[in-house]
Amino acid sequence: MSLRNIYYVLRHGHSLANQQKIIISDIEHGRDAYGLSPWGIAQVVRTLENWPFPKPDMIFHSDFKRTVETAALASDHISVPASPSPALRERYFGDFEQLDDSQYELVWQHDIQDPEHEFGEVESLQSVCDRQMDFLQDLEQQYEGKHILLVGHGDPLQILLTHFLDKPLNQHRDLVQLDTAEARRLAPESD
Repeated sequence: MSLRNIYYVLRHGHSLANQQKIIISDIEHGRDAYGLSPWGIAQVVRTLENWPFPKPDMIFHSDFKRTVETAALASDHISVPASPSPALRERYFGDFEQLDDSQYELVWQHDIQDPEHEFGEVESLQSVCDRQMDFLQDLEQQYEGKHILLVGHGDPLQILLTHFLDKPLNQHRDLVQLDTAEARRLAPESD
């Protein structure tokens, strides 16, 4: 895929949901609660102070509190505005919402079998990829030659990275996992 812009992804810092070891994937639960933990704030600050890429021209982020707070820290640090996009939201984990985060493993086992599964009302890998790619295509039509930072969540960003490496989406857990407050360049394998 040839891109007109250069994209970077940043996973939100360690959140209160991470700290409590619960799944928060519904915007109704995550919009106003479960922001960054003190450790998560420190992680994001450290990432920004050691930013390994050119300065972004713009920032887009999920509208969950943990990503809004991460994007706000980035925006303040580099003096670039940040804009929310529902396309960058957490993967919806359906019936597993507010349960122990050990339940992720069960979903990921189903992912391996079928990237389009909706076991337990979980959003499929393909659906997550499609909504993010639709957003990137919109950005590609609007901008050219920009460095764009996308602030999001672990599973959606892993899925996006997998897509850009031209690997089957059900291999998203085979990639080196994106840690909290970790940034990477989003690039095709041939880049």
